[in-house]
Amino acid sequence: MHDVEQKLTKCFSAVLPELSPEEIRRSTPNTTGDWDSLTVVTVMALIQEEFGVDLDVCDMAENFSFDSVLSRLTEARGAEFRPSLGTNSQD
Repeated sequence: MHDVEQKLTKCFSAVLPELSPEEIRRSTPNTTGDWDSLTVVTVMALIQEEFGVDLDVCDMAENFSFDSVLSRLTEARGAEFRPSLGTNSQD
């Protein structure tokens, strides 16, 4: 598994420990009963701390899922690495 995905899974697991990594990757607030607004905000805070990125909670809250966050992180991290010939680090 890609390092970014592993770190992201850890962030979700810290707040939703009852879900397996596979369940985390498929879950959304609408499909997982334990998710509420506080869960989303807590996961977002962990992600921001872990990855050193600034995510817009209001923007992400509408369509919050593992895949949507992974996509945002990939975009953000990709922008960081473009000046170095477009190569990503060992994430």
